[in-house]
Amino acid sequence: MIQTNAPLKQPPSSAAPGTMRRWSILNLSLLLALLGYGNYLLEAPWGAFAIAGLGAWLGGELALRDATLQRYRDFAKVSNDLLWETDHRGRFTDLNGILAQIFKLRIGQRWRTLFPKAPDLAVLNAATTAHRPFRNLELSIQLSPKQPPRWMRINGIPLLDESGRLRGYRGTALDITPHWQAREALHTHTTRLEREVVAAARELRLANQELAERERHLRTLINAVPVGIADLDIEGHCRYLNPVGCTLTNCPEQAAWGRHFLDFVHLDSRDYVEFAWDINRASSQIHWIEFRLRGSGRWVSACWTHLIENTRQPLSGSIVIFFDVTEARHKDQKLWIQAHYDPLTDLPNRSLFRERLEQALSRAKREHQHLALLWIDLDGFKAINDSLGHAAGDGLLQQAAMRVRRRLRESDTVARMGSDEFAVILPAIPDLTVAAQVATALLARLREPLTLSTARHISASIGLALYPLHTETAEALVQFAETAMVAAKQAGKNQVVVWQPPKVEPGDGS
Repeated sequence: MIQTNAPLKQPPSSAAPGTMRRWSILNLSLLLALLGYGNYLLEAPWGAFAIAGLGAWLGGELALRDATLQRYRDFAKVSNDLLWETDHRGRFTDLNGILAQIFKLRIGQRWRTLFPKAPDLAVLNAATTAHRPFRNLELSIQLSPKQPPRWMRINGIPLLDESGRLRGYRGTALDITPHWQAREALHTHTTRLEREVVAAARELRLANQELAERERHLRTLINAVPVGIADLDIEGHCRYLNPVGCTLTNCPEQAAWGRHFLDFVHLDSRDYVEFAWDINRASSQIHWIEFRLRGSGRWVSACWTHLIENTRQPLSGSIVIFFDVTEARHKDQKLWIQAHYDPLTDLPNRSLFRERLEQALSRAKREHQHLALLWIDLDGFKAINDSLGHAAGDGLLQQAAMRVRRRLRESDTVARMGSDEFAVILPAIPDLTVAAQVATALLARLREPLTLSTARHISASIGLALYPLHTETAEALVQFAETAMVAAKQAGKNQVVVWQPPKVEPGDGS
Protein backbone atom coordinates (compact mmCIF):
# COMPACT_ATOMS: atom_id res chain seq x y z
CA MET A 1 0.00 0.00 0.00
CA ILE A 2 1.26 3.45 -0.92
CA GLN A 3 0.12 6.47 1.08
CA THR A 4 1.28 9.88 2.29
CA ASN A 5 2.45 10.78 5.84
CA ALA A 6 0.12 13.75 5.98
CA PRO A 7 -2.81 13.43 8.39
CA LEU A 8 -6.03 12.20 6.80
CA LYS A 9 -8.28 15.21 6.33
CA GLN A 10 -11.57 13.32 6.10
CA PRO A 11 -11.27 9.66 7.12
CA PRO A 12 -14.13 7.45 5.97
CA SER A 13 -15.99 5.49 8.61
CA SER A 14 -19.33 3.94 9.28
CA ALA A 15 -20.54 7.41 10.39
CA ALA A 16 -21.40 10.05 7.84
CA PRO A 17 -18.71 12.73 7.09
CA GLY A 18 -20.94 15.50 8.50
CA THR A 19 -21.34 13.64 11.78
CA MET A 20 -17.55 13.21 12.16
CA ARG A 21 -17.04 16.91 11.47
CA ARG A 22 -19.59 17.92 14.14
CA TRP A 23 -17.95 15.64 16.73
CA SER A 24 -14.51 17.15 16.00
CA ILE A 25 -15.80 20.71 16.50
CA LEU A 26 -17.49 19.69 19.77
CA ASN A 27 -14.32 18.06 21.10
CA LEU A 28 -12.28 21.16 20.25
CA SER A 29 -14.80 23.45 21.97
CA LEU A 30 -14.74 21.36 25.14
CA LEU A 31 -10.95 21.37 25.19
CA LEU A 32 -10.80 25.16 24.90
CA ALA A 33 -13.39 25.50 27.64
CA LEU A 34 -11.36 23.32 29.94
CA LEU A 35 -8.23 25.34 29.29
CA GLY A 36 -10.05 28.60 29.99
CA TYR A 37 -11.67 27.41 33.18
CA GLY A 38 -8.97 25.10 34.38
CA ASN A 39 -8.19 27.10 37.57
CA TYR A 40 -11.87 27.28 38.43
CA LEU A 41 -12.31 23.57 38.04
CA LEU A 42 -9.24 22.81 40.12
CA GLU A 43 -10.44 25.03 42.99
CA ALA A 44 -13.94 23.54 42.93
CA PRO A 45 -14.46 20.50 45.19
CA TRP A 46 -15.87 18.48 42.28
CA GLY A 47 -13.42 19.84 39.69
CA ALA A 48 -11.06 16.91 39.78
CA PHE A 49 -13.90 14.53 39.11
CA ALA A 50 -15.16 16.67 36.21
CA ILE A 51 -11.73 16.86 34.63
CA ALA A 52 -11.25 13.11 34.99
CA GLY A 53 -14.66 12.41 33.41
CA LEU A 54 -14.01 14.72 30.52
CA GLY A 55 -10.64 13.15 29.94
CA ALA A 56 -12.14 9.67 29.88
CA TRP A 57 -14.83 10.80 27.47
CA LEU A 58 -12.28 12.42 25.15
CA GLY A 59 -10.15 9.30 25.28
CA GLY A 60 -13.10 7.17 24.22
CA GLU A 61 -13.83 9.45 21.31
CA LEU A 62 -10.23 9.32 20.16
CA ALA A 63 -10.18 5.52 20.48
CA LEU A 64 -13.37 5.25 18.41
CA ARG A 65 -11.85 7.47 15.78
CA ASP A 66 -8.66 5.42 15.67
CA ALA A 67 -10.64 2.18 15.39
CA THR A 68 -12.69 3.57 12.52
CA LEU A 69 -9.55 4.77 10.77
CA GLN A 70 -7.86 1.39 11.24
CA ARG A 71 -10.89 -0.45 9.87
CA TYR A 72 -10.82 1.77 6.81
CA ARG A 73 -7.12 1.08 6.24
CA ASP A 74 -7.64 -2.68 6.69
CA PHE A 75 -10.35 -2.62 4.05
CA ALA A 76 -8.09 -0.62 1.75
CA LYS A 77 -5.24 -3.15 2.12
CA VAL A 78 -7.29 -6.11 0.91
CA SER A 79 -9.50 -4.31 -1.62
CA ASN A 80 -9.15 -5.25 -5.28
CA ASP A 81 -10.14 -1.70 -6.13
CA LEU A 82 -7.76 1.20 -6.21
CA LEU A 83 -8.74 3.76 -3.56
CA TRP A 84 -7.32 7.13 -4.46
CA GLU A 85 -7.46 10.79 -3.53
CA THR A 86 -6.00 13.86 -5.25
CA ASP A 87 -5.53 17.51 -4.46
CA HIS A 88 -7.01 20.34 -6.47
CA ARG A 89 -4.12 20.13 -8.96
CA GLY A 90 -4.80 16.49 -9.75
CA ARG A 91 -1.85 15.03 -7.85
CA PHE A 92 -2.27 11.84 -5.84
CA THR A 93 -2.35 12.52 -2.10
CA ASP A 94 -3.52 9.08 -1.00
CA LEU A 95 -3.29 5.66 -2.71
CA ASN A 96 -4.56 2.40 -1.26
CA GLY A 97 -5.42 -1.05 -2.54
CA ILE A 98 -3.61 -3.86 -4.30
CA LEU A 99 -3.76 -2.13 -7.68
CA ALA A 100 -1.68 0.75 -6.34
CA GLN A 101 1.17 -1.69 -5.79
CA ILE A 102 0.64 -3.51 -9.10
CA PHE A 103 0.58 -0.30 -11.12
CA LYS A 104 3.44 1.20 -9.05
CA LEU A 105 1.64 4.48 -8.57
CA ARG A 106 3.25 7.15 -6.41
CA ILE A 107 2.16 10.08 -4.32
CA GLY A 108 2.42 13.38 -6.15
CA GLN A 109 1.95 11.80 -9.56
CA ARG A 110 -0.60 13.58 -11.75
CA TRP A 111 -3.42 11.22 -12.54
CA ARG A 112 -4.17 12.60 -16.01
CA THR A 113 -0.71 11.54 -17.17
CA LEU A 114 -1.93 7.95 -16.87
CA PHE A 115 -4.68 8.46 -19.48
CA PRO A 116 -3.10 10.18 -22.48
CA LYS A 117 -5.24 8.54 -25.18
CA ALA A 118 -8.31 7.20 -23.44
CA PRO A 119 -11.61 7.55 -25.32
CA ASP A 120 -13.35 8.90 -22.20
CA LEU A 121 -10.64 11.43 -21.31
CA ALA A 122 -12.71 14.28 -22.72
CA VAL A 123 -15.62 13.27 -20.48
CA LEU A 124 -13.24 13.05 -17.51
CA ASN A 125 -11.82 16.52 -18.19
CA ALA A 126 -15.29 18.00 -18.57
CA ALA A 127 -16.42 16.48 -15.25
CA THR A 128 -13.38 17.59 -13.26
CA THR A 129 -13.44 21.07 -14.76
CA ALA A 130 -17.07 21.48 -13.70
CA HIS A 131 -16.37 19.85 -10.30
CA ARG A 132 -18.91 17.09 -11.05
CA PRO A 133 -18.77 13.44 -10.00
CA PHE A 134 -18.19 10.77 -12.64
CA ARG A 135 -18.96 7.05 -12.80
CA ASN A 136 -17.89 4.02 -14.83
CA LEU A 137 -15.42 5.77 -17.10
CA GLU A 138 -13.31 3.21 -18.97
CA LEU A 139 -9.78 4.55 -19.47
CA SER A 140 -6.55 2.95 -20.63
CA ILE A 141 -3.33 3.24 -18.61
CA GLN A 142 0.02 3.07 -20.35
CA LEU A 143 2.32 2.07 -17.47
CA SER A 144 5.32 1.43 -19.69
CA PRO A 145 6.11 1.79 -23.40
CA LYS A 146 7.15 -1.88 -23.42
CA GLN A 147 3.95 -3.12 -21.81
CA PRO A 148 0.52 -3.29 -23.37
CA PRO A 149 -1.98 -0.80 -21.97
CA ARG A 150 -4.29 -1.77 -19.16
CA TRP A 151 -7.87 -0.67 -18.79
CA MET A 152 -9.49 0.82 -15.71
CA ARG A 153 -13.06 1.66 -14.79
CA ILE A 154 -12.94 4.69 -12.42
CA ASN A 155 -15.43 6.54 -10.25
CA GLY A 156 -14.84 9.82 -8.46
CA ILE A 157 -16.52 12.54 -6.38
CA PRO A 158 -15.26 16.11 -5.82
CA LEU A 159 -13.97 17.23 -2.38
CA LEU A 160 -15.01 20.76 -1.49
CA ASP A 161 -13.97 22.93 1.47
CA GLU A 162 -16.32 24.97 3.67
CA SER A 163 -16.41 27.77 1.09
CA GLY A 164 -17.20 25.38 -1.79
CA ARG A 165 -13.76 25.50 -3.39
CA LEU A 166 -12.34 22.29 -4.87
CA ARG A 167 -9.84 20.55 -2.60
CA GLY A 168 -9.45 17.52 -4.86
CA TYR A 169 -11.16 14.26 -5.84
CA ARG A 170 -11.66 10.96 -4.10
CA GLY A 171 -12.70 7.73 -5.78
CA THR A 172 -12.12 4.13 -6.77
CA ALA A 173 -10.71 2.36 -9.79
CA LEU A 174 -11.09 -1.25 -10.96
CA ASP A 175 -8.84 -3.14 -13.37
CA ILE A 176 -11.03 -4.33 -16.25
CA THR A 177 -8.19 -5.40 -18.52
CA PRO A 178 -9.36 -9.07 -18.72
CA HIS A 179 -12.88 -7.90 -19.45
CA TRP A 180 -11.61 -5.45 -22.06
CA GLN A 181 -9.38 -8.11 -23.63
CA ALA A 182 -12.31 -10.52 -23.74
CA ARG A 183 -14.43 -7.83 -25.33
CA GLU A 184 -11.69 -7.08 -27.85
CA ALA A 185 -11.32 -10.80 -28.57
CA LEU A 186 -15.07 -11.05 -29.00
CA HIS A 187 -15.01 -8.04 -31.30
CA THR A 188 -12.16 -9.58 -33.30
CA HIS A 189 -13.99 -12.89 -33.48
CA THR A 190 -17.22 -11.14 -34.42
CA THR A 191 -15.43 -9.16 -37.11
CA ARG A 192 -13.85 -12.32 -38.50
CA LEU A 193 -17.19 -14.08 -38.31
CA GLU A 194 -18.85 -11.19 -40.12
CA ARG A 195 -16.24 -11.43 -42.86
CA GLU A 196 -16.83 -15.17 -43.09
CA VAL A 197 -20.58 -14.63 -43.21
CA VAL A 198 -20.15 -12.02 -45.92
CA ALA A 199 -17.92 -14.41 -47.88
CA ALA A 200 -20.37 -17.28 -47.37
CA ALA A 201 -23.26 -15.03 -48.39
CA ARG A 202 -21.34 -14.03 -51.51
CA GLU A 203 -20.68 -17.69 -52.34
CA LEU A 204 -24.32 -18.52 -51.66
CA ARG A 205 -25.43 -15.65 -53.86
CA LEU A 206 -23.18 -16.87 -56.66
CA ALA A 207 -24.46 -20.41 -56.16
CA ASN A 208 -28.05 -19.15 -56.26
CA GLN A 209 -27.29 -17.21 -59.41
CA GLU A 210 -25.78 -20.31 -60.98
CA LEU A 211 -28.74 -22.38 -59.81
CA ALA A 212 -31.16 -19.80 -61.20
CA GLU A 213 -29.28 -19.85 -64.51
CA ARG A 214 -29.47 -23.64 -64.61
CA GLU A 215 -33.14 -23.48 -63.73
CA ARG A 216 -33.76 -21.03 -66.57
CA HIS A 217 -31.83 -23.30 -68.92
CA LEU A 218 -33.78 -26.34 -67.73
CA ARG A 219 -37.06 -24.42 -67.98
CA THR A 220 -36.17 -23.48 -71.56
CA LEU A 221 -35.49 -27.12 -72.40
CA ILE A 222 -38.72 -28.26 -70.72
CA ASN A 223 -40.70 -25.62 -72.58
CA ALA A 224 -39.11 -26.67 -75.87
CA VAL A 225 -39.81 -30.42 -75.69
CA PRO A 226 -42.87 -31.52 -77.70
CA VAL A 227 -44.47 -33.36 -74.76
CA GLY A 228 -46.47 -32.28 -71.74
CA ILE A 229 -44.64 -32.25 -68.40
CA ALA A 230 -46.37 -31.81 -65.04
CA ASP A 231 -44.59 -31.52 -61.69
CA LEU A 232 -46.80 -32.88 -58.90
CA ASP A 233 -46.40 -32.86 -55.13
CA ILE A 234 -46.78 -35.95 -52.97
CA GLU A 235 -50.58 -35.54 -52.95
CA GLY A 236 -50.75 -35.21 -56.74
CA HIS A 237 -51.35 -31.45 -56.91
CA CYS A 238 -49.78 -29.60 -59.81
CA ARG A 239 -46.73 -27.43 -59.08
CA TYR A 240 -45.78 -26.76 -62.69
CA LEU A 241 -47.21 -27.43 -66.14
CA ASN A 242 -45.17 -26.70 -69.25
CA PRO A 243 -46.67 -24.96 -72.32
CA VAL A 244 -47.32 -28.19 -74.23
CA GLY A 245 -49.08 -29.58 -71.16
CA CYS A 246 -51.19 -26.41 -70.97
CA THR A 247 -52.16 -26.85 -74.62
CA LEU A 248 -53.06 -30.52 -74.24
CA THR A 249 -55.12 -29.95 -71.08
CA ASN A 250 -56.58 -26.68 -72.37
CA CYS A 251 -55.62 -25.09 -69.04
CA PRO A 252 -53.35 -22.03 -68.47
CA GLU A 253 -50.33 -22.50 -66.21
CA GLN A 254 -51.66 -20.21 -63.47
CA ALA A 255 -55.00 -22.03 -63.43
CA ALA A 256 -53.22 -25.39 -63.30
CA TRP A 257 -51.28 -24.46 -60.15
CA GLY A 258 -52.62 -26.41 -57.16
CA ARG A 259 -55.10 -28.53 -59.14
CA HIS A 260 -55.03 -32.27 -58.69
CA PHE A 261 -53.86 -34.07 -61.79
CA LEU A 262 -56.98 -36.25 -61.82
CA ASP A 263 -58.97 -33.07 -62.47
CA PHE A 264 -57.41 -33.02 -65.95
CA VAL A 265 -58.65 -36.57 -66.69
CA HIS A 266 -61.94 -37.21 -68.48
CA LEU A 267 -64.63 -38.80 -66.33
CA ASP A 268 -64.68 -41.87 -68.59
CA SER A 269 -61.00 -42.52 -67.86
CA ARG A 270 -60.79 -41.33 -64.25
CA ASP A 271 -61.28 -44.69 -62.50
CA TYR A 272 -58.73 -46.33 -64.76
CA VAL A 273 -56.16 -43.54 -64.25
CA GLU A 274 -56.69 -43.52 -60.49
CA PHE A 275 -56.12 -47.28 -60.39
CA ALA A 276 -52.97 -46.92 -62.52
CA TRP A 277 -51.84 -44.05 -60.26
CA ASP A 278 -51.96 -46.35 -57.22
CA ILE A 279 -50.09 -49.06 -59.12
CA ASN A 280 -47.36 -46.59 -60.13
CA ARG A 281 -47.08 -45.29 -56.56
CA ALA A 282 -46.45 -48.80 -55.22
CA SER A 283 -44.08 -49.85 -58.01
CA SER A 284 -40.58 -48.75 -58.93
CA GLN A 285 -41.20 -49.50 -62.60
CA ILE A 286 -42.49 -46.98 -65.12
CA HIS A 287 -45.88 -47.85 -66.60
CA TRP A 288 -47.33 -46.13 -69.65
CA ILE A 289 -51.09 -45.74 -69.86
CA GLU A 290 -53.46 -44.07 -72.29
CA PHE A 291 -56.43 -41.99 -71.20
CA ARG A 292 -58.61 -39.14 -72.32
CA LEU A 293 -58.17 -35.56 -71.09
CA ARG A 294 -61.09 -33.64 -69.71
CA GLY A 295 -60.62 -30.12 -71.04
CA SER A 296 -59.65 -30.86 -74.63
CA GLY A 297 -61.02 -34.38 -75.05
CA ARG A 298 -57.72 -35.49 -76.55
CA TRP A 299 -56.13 -38.86 -75.85
CA VAL A 300 -52.66 -38.94 -74.31
CA SER A 301 -50.11 -41.56 -73.36
CA ALA A 302 -48.56 -40.85 -69.95
CA CYS A 303 -46.13 -42.24 -67.41
CA TRP A 304 -45.19 -41.32 -63.83
CA THR A 305 -41.66 -40.89 -62.50
CA HIS A 306 -41.30 -40.68 -58.74
CA LEU A 307 -39.16 -37.98 -57.09
CA ILE A 308 -37.11 -39.55 -54.29
CA GLU A 309 -36.04 -37.09 -51.56
CA ASN A 310 -34.66 -39.19 -48.70
CA THR A 311 -35.13 -42.49 -46.90
CA ARG A 312 -37.54 -41.06 -44.33
CA GLN A 313 -39.82 -39.65 -47.01
CA PRO A 314 -39.16 -41.79 -50.08
CA LEU A 315 -41.78 -40.04 -52.24
CA SER A 316 -41.70 -36.25 -52.44
CA GLY A 317 -43.65 -35.91 -55.65
CA SER A 318 -43.94 -37.12 -59.23
CA ILE A 319 -43.18 -36.03 -62.75
CA VAL A 320 -45.86 -36.90 -65.30
CA ILE A 321 -44.80 -36.99 -68.95
CA PHE A 322 -47.62 -37.20 -71.48
CA PHE A 323 -47.99 -36.69 -75.21
CA ASP A 324 -50.85 -36.55 -77.70
CA VAL A 325 -51.87 -39.90 -79.21
CA THR A 326 -55.27 -38.83 -80.51
CA GLU A 327 -54.39 -39.21 -84.18
CA ALA A 328 -52.51 -42.44 -83.61
CA ARG A 329 -55.39 -43.75 -81.53
CA HIS A 330 -57.86 -42.87 -84.28
CA LYS A 331 -55.69 -44.72 -86.77
CA ASP A 332 -55.38 -47.71 -84.46
CA GLN A 333 -59.10 -47.66 -83.81
CA LYS A 334 -59.76 -47.49 -87.52
CA LEU A 335 -57.45 -50.43 -88.13
CA TRP A 336 -59.07 -52.34 -85.28
CA ILE A 337 -62.53 -51.68 -86.69
CA GLN A 338 -61.38 -52.79 -90.11
CA ALA A 339 -60.00 -55.97 -88.57
CA HIS A 340 -63.08 -56.74 -86.43
CA TYR A 341 -66.10 -55.32 -88.31
CA ASP A 342 -67.71 -56.10 -91.64
CA PRO A 343 -67.39 -52.98 -93.82
CA LEU A 344 -70.69 -53.62 -95.64
CA THR A 345 -73.05 -54.13 -92.69
CA ASP A 346 -70.97 -52.56 -89.87
CA LEU A 347 -71.54 -55.78 -87.91
CA PRO A 348 -68.81 -57.66 -86.01
CA ASN A 349 -67.00 -60.10 -88.25
CA ARG A 350 -66.07 -63.70 -87.54
CA SER A 351 -62.97 -62.71 -85.51
CA LEU A 352 -64.81 -60.37 -83.12
CA PHE A 353 -67.69 -62.88 -82.96
CA ARG A 354 -65.29 -65.51 -81.59
CA GLU A 355 -64.02 -63.12 -78.88
CA ARG A 356 -67.51 -62.12 -77.78
CA LEU A 357 -68.73 -65.70 -77.75
CA GLU A 358 -65.86 -66.72 -75.46
CA GLN A 359 -66.56 -63.76 -73.17
CA ALA A 360 -70.30 -64.50 -73.07
CA LEU A 361 -69.68 -68.19 -72.30
CA SER A 362 -67.26 -67.30 -69.48
CA ARG A 363 -69.83 -65.00 -67.92
CA ALA A 364 -72.61 -67.58 -68.33
CA LYS A 365 -70.48 -70.20 -66.58
CA ARG A 366 -69.55 -67.77 -63.81
CA GLU A 367 -73.14 -66.63 -63.22
CA HIS A 368 -74.82 -69.98 -64.00
CA GLN A 369 -76.91 -68.61 -66.88
CA HIS A 370 -78.14 -69.92 -70.24
CA LEU A 371 -76.74 -68.71 -73.55
CA ALA A 372 -78.31 -69.25 -76.97
CA LEU A 373 -76.61 -69.14 -80.35
CA LEU A 374 -78.61 -68.55 -83.56
CA TRP A 375 -77.12 -69.33 -86.98
CA ILE A 376 -79.01 -67.55 -89.80
CA ASP A 377 -78.77 -68.19 -93.53
CA LEU A 378 -80.83 -66.03 -95.94
CA ASP A 379 -83.00 -68.02 -98.35
CA GLY A 380 -83.05 -66.75 -101.94
CA PHE A 381 -80.09 -64.39 -101.62
CA LYS A 382 -78.15 -65.94 -104.50
CA ALA A 383 -81.05 -65.53 -106.93
CA ILE A 384 -81.49 -61.83 -106.13
CA ASN A 385 -77.74 -61.19 -106.26
CA ASP A 386 -77.45 -62.92 -109.65
CA SER A 387 -80.56 -61.33 -111.17
CA LEU A 388 -80.35 -57.79 -109.81
CA GLY A 389 -76.58 -57.47 -109.42
CA HIS A 390 -74.14 -57.15 -106.57
CA ALA A 391 -75.39 -53.69 -105.58
CA ALA A 392 -78.85 -55.11 -104.96
CA GLY A 393 -77.29 -58.01 -103.10
CA ASP A 394 -75.32 -55.62 -100.90
CA GLY A 395 -78.46 -53.62 -100.19
CA LEU A 396 -80.30 -56.79 -99.25
CA LEU A 397 -77.57 -57.76 -96.79
CA GLN A 398 -77.57 -54.27 -95.23
CA GLN A 399 -81.35 -54.24 -94.75
CA ALA A 400 -81.34 -57.75 -93.33
CA ALA A 401 -78.54 -56.86 -90.89
CA MET A 402 -80.42 -53.74 -89.76
CA ARG A 403 -83.65 -55.69 -89.18
CA VAL A 404 -81.92 -58.32 -87.08
CA ARG A 405 -79.99 -55.76 -85.04
CA ARG A 406 -83.10 -53.71 -84.23
CA ARG A 407 -84.94 -56.77 -82.90
CA LEU A 408 -82.20 -57.60 -80.36
CA ARG A 409 -81.13 -56.28 -76.97
CA GLU A 410 -78.06 -54.10 -76.47
CA SER A 411 -76.37 -56.99 -74.68
CA ASP A 412 -76.92 -59.29 -77.67
CA THR A 413 -74.43 -59.61 -80.52
CA VAL A 414 -75.20 -60.09 -84.22
CA ALA A 415 -72.26 -60.80 -86.54
CA ARG A 416 -71.85 -61.43 -90.24
CA MET A 417 -70.12 -64.76 -90.70
CA GLY A 418 -69.66 -64.50 -94.47
CA SER A 419 -71.75 -64.17 -97.65
CA ASP A 420 -75.40 -64.35 -96.48
CA GLU A 421 -74.81 -66.01 -93.09
CA PHE A 422 -75.27 -64.27 -89.72
CA ALA A 423 -74.80 -65.41 -86.11
CA VAL A 424 -76.62 -64.08 -83.04
CA ILE A 425 -75.40 -64.46 -79.43
CA LEU A 426 -78.18 -64.25 -76.82
CA PRO A 427 -76.57 -64.09 -73.34
CA ALA A 428 -78.57 -64.51 -70.12
CA ILE A 429 -81.51 -66.11 -71.93
CA PRO A 430 -84.04 -67.69 -69.53
CA ASP A 431 -84.50 -70.99 -71.35
CA LEU A 432 -84.80 -72.74 -74.70
CA THR A 433 -88.41 -71.64 -75.18
CA VAL A 434 -87.54 -67.93 -74.97
CA ALA A 435 -84.60 -68.45 -77.33
CA ALA A 436 -86.91 -70.13 -79.87
CA GLN A 437 -89.36 -67.22 -79.56
CA VAL A 438 -86.59 -64.72 -80.36
CA ALA A 439 -85.56 -66.81 -83.39
CA THR A 440 -89.17 -66.98 -84.60
CA ALA A 441 -89.53 -63.18 -84.26
CA LEU A 442 -86.38 -62.66 -86.32
CA LEU A 443 -87.69 -65.06 -88.96
CA ALA A 444 -90.92 -63.08 -89.24
CA ARG A 445 -89.04 -59.80 -89.49
CA LEU A 446 -86.83 -61.10 -92.30
CA ARG A 447 -89.87 -62.27 -94.33
CA GLU A 448 -91.13 -58.71 -94.63
CA PRO A 449 -90.70 -57.11 -98.11
CA LEU A 450 -87.31 -55.59 -98.88
CA THR A 451 -86.90 -52.19 -100.50
CA LEU A 452 -84.73 -52.81 -103.54
CA SER A 453 -85.24 -51.73 -107.17
CA THR A 454 -88.43 -53.74 -106.92
CA ALA A 455 -90.18 -55.20 -103.92
CA ARG A 456 -88.64 -58.53 -103.05
CA HIS A 457 -89.33 -61.17 -100.43
CA ILE A 458 -86.83 -63.44 -98.79
CA SER A 459 -86.87 -65.85 -95.91
CA ALA A 460 -84.29 -67.39 -93.61
CA SER A 461 -83.25 -70.71 -92.18
CA ILE A 462 -82.25 -70.48 -88.51
CA GLY A 463 -80.44 -73.05 -86.39
CA LEU A 464 -80.46 -72.82 -82.57
CA ALA A 465 -78.12 -74.32 -79.96
CA LEU A 466 -78.26 -73.68 -76.18
CA TYR A 467 -75.60 -73.61 -73.47
CA PRO A 468 -75.36 -75.64 -71.29
CA LEU A 469 -78.22 -77.84 -72.53
CA HIS A 470 -76.47 -78.92 -75.70
CA THR A 471 -72.78 -78.24 -74.98
CA GLU A 472 -70.37 -76.22 -72.81
CA THR A 473 -67.75 -75.24 -75.41
CA ALA A 474 -67.77 -72.47 -77.98
CA GLU A 475 -66.61 -74.72 -80.84
CA ALA A 476 -69.34 -77.27 -80.26
CA LEU A 477 -71.98 -74.57 -79.82
CA VAL A 478 -71.09 -73.06 -83.23
CA GLN A 479 -71.04 -76.49 -84.82
CA PHE A 480 -74.42 -77.46 -83.38
CA ALA A 481 -76.09 -74.17 -84.37
CA GLU A 482 -74.72 -74.39 -87.91
CA THR A 483 -75.81 -78.04 -88.18
CA ALA A 484 -79.32 -77.07 -87.05
CA MET A 485 -79.40 -74.31 -89.72
CA VAL A 486 -78.49 -76.85 -92.42
CA ALA A 487 -81.26 -79.08 -91.11
CA ALA A 488 -83.71 -76.16 -91.44
CA LYS A 489 -82.75 -75.68 -95.08
CA GLN A 490 -83.08 -79.38 -95.78
CA ALA A 491 -86.49 -79.36 -94.13
CA GLY A 492 -87.82 -76.74 -96.57
CA LYS A 493 -86.25 -73.45 -95.41
CA ASN A 494 -88.08 -70.52 -93.76
CA GLN A 495 -88.09 -72.13 -90.32
CA VAL A 496 -86.26 -72.45 -87.00
CA VAL A 497 -84.66 -75.76 -86.04
CA VAL A 498 -83.29 -76.52 -82.57
CA TRP A 499 -80.29 -78.75 -82.57
CA GLN A 500 -80.98 -82.31 -81.56
CA PRO A 501 -78.37 -84.92 -80.84
CA PRO A 502 -78.30 -87.61 -83.52
CA LYS A 503 -80.48 -90.64 -82.82
CA VAL A 504 -78.74 -93.94 -82.35
CA GLU A 505 -80.21 -96.55 -84.73
CA PRO A 506 -80.91 -100.00 -83.30
CA GLY A 507 -78.04 -102.31 -83.96
CA ASP A 508 -75.58 -99.41 -84.35
CA GLY A 509 -72.40 -100.35 -82.59
CA SER A 510 -71.71 -96.78 -81.61
